[in-house]
Amino acid sequence: MNLGEYISQKRKEKGWSQRDLAAASDISNAEISRIESGKRKEPSPSVLKSIANALSIPVEDLLQVAGVLEESTVEKGRQFVASMSDQPIPKDLTEEELEEVKKFVDYLISKRK
Repeated sequence: MNLGEYISQKRKEKGWSQRDLAAASDISNAEISRIESGKRKEPSPSVLKSIANALSIPVEDLLQVAGVLEESTVEKGRQFVASMSDQPIPKDLTEEELEEVKKFVDYLISKRK
């Protein structure tokens, strides 16, 4: 499945039109259409982040489908965080929750210096 198909599928799962996604992501309807149709091959990470947030899906998923981020990189990050906890890391953490985890890890590391 390519990026456009993936975004289209996630959008339709929410019952949204392209205009709905455009409004929710603050990306133009024309740009959403180009991405979904495959005419826009490499949207910027910031565009992908806006779309992911609007669709309530992890931005890492879109970055992987777009080929910007290798799946192994994301999985290694999850394994690292999981190794520091007895709890499994949910795959549906929001961008804000992942940022909080990162800040906490940075804080713990800074205390050791």
